[in-house]
Amino acid sequence: MIHTSLDTLIERVVKQNEAKYDVLADTRRMSVVIEQEGDLPASVGLQLDGENGLEMFAPSEHMLGQMATDLGIPKRYFDRMKVEAPDLFKQNVHHWFYSEPKRRMLRSWKVDDTYRQGRAWLSDRYRRLDNIEIATKLLPEFGRLPVEPVFHNASITDERFYLRAMFPRMEREVRVGDTVQWGVQIKNSEVGAGQFDISSYLLRLICTNGMVVGKVMSARHVGKRLGENLSDEAITADDHAFWLAARDELRASLDEAAFESVVATLRETTEGETITSPIAATKRLASTLALSEEEHEAVLLNLSREGDMTRWGALNAVTATAATVENFDRGVELEEMGWQIAEMSQRDWGRIAVAA
Repeated sequence: MIHTSLDTLIERVVKQNEAKYDVLADTRRMSVVIEQEGDLPASVGLQLDGENGLEMFAPSEHMLGQMATDLGIPKRYFDRMKVEAPDLFKQNVHHWFYSEPKRRMLRSWKVDDTYRQGRAWLSDRYRRLDNIEIATKLLPEFGRLPVEPVFHNASITDERFYLRAMFPRMEREVRVGDTVQWGVQIKNSEVGAGQFDISSYLLRLICTNGMVVGKVMSARHVGKRLGENLSDEAITADDHAFWLAARDELRASLDEAAFESVVATLRETTEGETITSPIAATKRLASTLALSEEEHEAVLLNLSREGDMTRWGALNAVTATAATVENFDRGVELEEMGWQIAEMSQRDWGRIAVAA
């Protein structure tokens, strides 16, 4: 879901925060439950005998993938056992739960007093930098910036959080009549699917294509090893220092010199070698960027429609494709690829432009 209103975004963040349920537990207190009805695929449950009694977690696919990695079981084999040999699946998982015990953080949504919708399987060193903290600690800083920002959009997917804001007073032309606007993107994951980062963001006003440029700040979700008490005072103080640093980096995202440097790079993409064969060039570009067949076709269509065969045209054909994909996470990856094209060496771009 894409939020075009800051109020609806905050409302959702608050609602999700109220449903959050995290617990640290020894794997020896966990067991796998497999349920299967008829020909339906088997469903996996994770039962915890914890301080609050028996609790059942219904793990997401993301959480199961993290479990497989942590237990050292190849994901493909992990999934096959789950479907074709559930007893073997349980035997394997329980063996590693008990023979090599670890403390793990289970992140979930609280459905009722005993049932949880599992979100993530994480280390006890996982640092929780949550979306509610972005809302309460970073969003107020937007009102204190020297250049007034305008909320652009945001999204909360199953694995990540995105927020974009633009600075309308910071605009430059890449070409005459082709203006870009400077902005900032905040990205986060509460479930270990990526780092917290603050990146510069660019909006092409002629068509509202977006492009993620360079990271201003990036931080892994790794902190001190958590004790049984999740509200440890030292960890709280450490997190407070982190959010102060994030506030300072948010302010740094307004750097005029960085904007000028990015625009200078983009102006260079309007010159140099141009694409001689759109079909061959987009095929090589798709291979370089690992685009799907559908994405490749969309890039070719965008390039042909606009008729701009420069590197600037190619990168805009890719970022325009971001608006056509259903998965917001993938859309952001495509927007990041635009800047990747802009930063290609002349040699690498030449291989694409003259592909035959």
